[in-house]
Amino acid sequence: MLLAGVICFLFTYPNPLAAQSTAPKKAQVIKEDSIMMLSGEVKHGKVTGVQPDVILFVHSGEELEYSLKKADINKIVFSSGRTETISGASKESTDQYPPMERNLVAILPFKYRSVGEALEQISATREKLQDDTYFYLSKRNGVYNFQDPQTTNALLIRRGIDETTIKGYTYAELCKILGVEMIVQGSLSRSSKENVASAETKTITAKDDDRIRQNKASSTVVERTYQNEVAVLIYNYQNSKVFDSHRTAMFQNETSYKDALFYMLKRCPIYNK
Repeated sequence: MLLAGVICFLFTYPNPLAAQSTAPKKAQVIKEDSIMMLSGEVKHGKVTGVQPDVILFVHSGEELEYSLKKADINKIVFSSGRTETISGASKESTDQYPPMERNLVAILPFKYRSVGEALEQISATREKLQDDTYFYLSKRNGVYNFQDPQTTNALLIRRGIDETTIKGYTYAELCKILGVEMIVQGSLSRSSKENVASAETKTITAKDDDRIRQNKASSTVVERTYQNEVAVLIYNYQNSKVFDSHRTAMFQNETSYKDALFYMLKRCPIYNK
């Protein structure tokens, strides 16, 4: 009788190990990093590295590593719960501009169009034109002062403004960013061609035996000519155009653009008489 009761107890009492093995397992939660973009998009995955200008990032379920520009990122929420602000810190400061200085003029890097030149050469020429304009205008004292190009370019770079993104700004906005009353925007369109000239010379030598010897020599000269078309525009802080002039250089050498540029600058309203 006692043995029957023990057997009945073993069959009816629940086995705790069996219950543990049959209980549903909780899904394992994988914590991810989240990147909030300034556009409002949220990216989920893993931040794998931080560099001066970019964040290295791998999307969830992928292995390919991407580079995300810091300028496009608002903040990062790491899987640990820590939040790091990237461009959000500058969001507040982007609304803070230097006070506008009366009669201060900024000269933007010139627009430059030329066929067959390397990108590095084009960039250097744009800044060379900017410097030429600055030195020509600032050498005379008068009502107007001119912002140093290095200051102008540094303020533009801080805002992420380059030759492409500047198209998204009005001249009034650029004046506000640079703290100036007026802005000079110039351009140079250049085309060039090679001119090949050949020359032949003859040398005649007379001999005593009445025989004449004739020597011929030829030479080839390659000359490159340039056509430089220059434009100068000036806008004020109210986005009004105050000067607009275009001129083609008379001479056809590489630096003849200066003649056309200086001719227009001397006749513009910001030239100190």
